[in-house]
Amino acid sequence: MRFFKILLLTVLGALIAAETVRAQSARSILDKTATKLKGSGGLQATFEATTFKGLSPQGTAVGTIRVQGNRFQIDSDQMSTWFDGTTQWSLLAGSNEVNLTTPTPEEIQQINPYTFVDLYKSGYRLSVSDATYQGKSCYEVRMVATRQGSSISEMRITIDRSSYLPHSIRIREGADWTRIRVKSLATGKSWADSVFRFDSKKHPGMEIIDLR
Repeated sequence: MRFFKILLLTVLGALIAAETVRAQSARSILDKTATKLKGSGGLQATFEATTFKGLSPQGTAVGTIRVQGNRFQIDSDQMSTWFDGTTQWSLLAGSNEVNLTTPTPEEIQQINPYTFVDLYKSGYRLSVSDATYQGKSCYEVRMVATRQGSSISEMRITIDRSSYLPHSIRIREGADWTRIRVKSLATGKSWADSVFRFDSKKHPGMEIIDLR
């Protein structure tokens, strides 16, 4: 009996150690990705975002995102969004109204897929596995929320082994998923502050709805 107890403890210890190594490896991969994205100036990416209800796709949007520090600007065929670090402007395609809000950090996480560069550092259990994306050797890092009620309960990020840049980001909120495929990604960009603010002169006739 004592032998089996020692054997069980040994196996459990090995499994815990292996899980710790995987978590450390996942964290080191995300550290490198975060450093690459945050340390090279602004980034610009073209994307395809698809929302799912269970396994059924509900809709797809294509567009461009620009990120510089904590500011971002998104143009898609469904919506345009500007965020200057404090204030957000949202314009639905075909609408003549712009909604003006002060989003919470949780709301920003749901809008900007690149918030994972800070999100993984606390509140998430990390793991990593090997993956192939469009013929490229990659890592798939999985982030699972450790706190109930987290707005993002899970993220799966497919990261290129050579460049440490993301190819795909999948986000789960409740039972629903959003998959973001990165079509192109350029770093080292820089834009004027005005890029991240709504310019009424470029959108004449728009009514601004202040929801702050």
